Amino acid sequence: MARTRYRFMVLSRPTAGNEQRYLDWYRGQHIHDLLRIEGFVAAQFFRLADVQYVPVSLPQRYAMIWEIETDDLAAVFARVHENLRTGATIRSDAFDWENVIALTVEPASRRVTATEARGKSPDEVRALAGTGEQAA
Repeated sequence: MARTRYRFMVLSRPTAGNEQRYLDWYRGQHIHDLLRIEGFVAAQFFRLADVQYVPVSLPQRYAMIWEIETDDLAAVFARVHENLRTGATIRSDAFDWENVIALTVEPASRRVTATEARGKSPDEVRALAGTGEQAA
């Protein structure tokens, strides 16, 4: 089975009065802990921008995007759960565990840049994008 590169997106927020502790834990301890799990290959933390394409009213103000590369996503997530259960991955009470949105996506096309698409027809761009099986 081929290894697939997934994006695991977690929208979250700090508990009341704990924003700095949340930020310190998430950008330090939590990245440290999860990147030690086989399959996790990269992470980047984001703050939701003040301007959105479509106005949203979410309690979550932060997003973590993890990159996972594996041929067994269920096993990777089982290790995350096990590490949280045993304490190998440190939890923080500054993280609002009750208000989390977590989504995992996998490629359904190849990444196409503006430079690659410039001057091309929609059919040529579709050929560049290919299918999820060709995505890298």
